[in-house]
Amino acid sequence: MSSTEVKGVPKVTGERVSLSEAAYRHLRGEILACRLAPGQRLTERRLAVDTGHGISPLREALTRLDQEGLIRTLPRKGYQVTPLTLKSIDDLFGMWLIVGPELVRLGVARASEEDLARARAEFAALEAAGTDSAPHFIELAERTFRTLACATGNDYLLGIFDRIAGDMARVWVLILDADPSAPVSGSRIRIGELLDRRDADRAAANARAYIEEAHERVLRAVIRWPSVMKTELVALGH
Repeated sequence: MSSTEVKGVPKVTGERVSLSEAAYRHLRGEILACRLAPGQRLTERRLAVDTGHGISPLREALTRLDQEGLIRTLPRKGYQVTPLTLKSIDDLFGMWLIVGPELVRLGVARASEEDLARARAEFAALEAAGTDSAPHFIELAERTFRTLACATGNDYLLGIFDRIAGDMARVWVLILDADPSAPVSGSRIRIGELLDRRDADRAAANARAYIEEAHERVLRAVIRWPSVMKTELVALGH
């Protein structure tokens, strides 16, 4: 992998977590950053050697990651990081186009003043992000939309967002790995300026336009890869 980085989970100073939680956070971060690449085969024993985590915590972590769709359990063969294909990427954006605008609509409408202040600052950072700050774009985008997802107060919607966000992070890592200058600026989303007015419908419309544009750009980039003729897509460096 290149220097493109994605933080799988926020680091909390002094936080004490269980061994299985530590293993889960470690593996999830490696998967989201594509250091464990889409389609890569995994075994508990090899992971224990590579990561230093015990077999039992790793098994619990892998079970959680399977439930989240980031890995597949292969009976009697171990595990596989869930592959990304042209179809799966297209389906992913299709689902995000359904969920994203409604997430934004409800989040803007239901956000507390504290939520609004946090979201305003995060959208400002996202809108300012361009090719010069591409390695931070993925984390910024997930953090920004997560704030509104939490503000909806809808646990089911937040769960769907968590499932989508993991694969979306992997897609952007591969895109930026192949072309660090890829245009990924969020300058056209402009939801931040609608927060004070709580213009939920306009914010949802802006989110829809942004997702549609991102969808087109990602598919145009992926189609140019040599591996697009195969079932599974991998970064050009793999």
